[in-house]
Amino acid sequence: MHEYTEDEVRQAFLEHVWQTIDYWDGAYDQKVAQYACREKLEGLAFSLLVMLDGCSADLPGFIVAPCPHPDDKAYLQGEGENWYPENHDTDIACDIGGGLHDIFHTVRKEGVTI
Repeated sequence: MHEYTEDEVRQAFLEHVWQTIDYWDGAYDQKVAQYACREKLEGLAFSLLVMLDGCSADLPGFIVAPCPHPDDKAYLQGEGENWYPENHDTDIACDIGGGLHDIFHTVRKEGVTI
């Protein structure tokens, strides 16, 4: 028994995303397969938010915080605009973000590990 590694958490997260896509595509429920495209997209978005909020049975909630470029604050202040809070120096033990889109297609229901 061990604490999940960052790679294991990332793998579980992305596998869940693929399972959610399959669900909203109708792979598990013929009724869902007949929904309009917009209904499926809204359902997928809602399901992903449920996952991030920690209401999914097989995953915990995830910290979701802005992580702007280090130069953004000064630039936006100079432009007289608002800026996002910085979270670069927080003490997070397992940050899977930042490259999920790069490996999204490598993790499929077939169980390809990253």
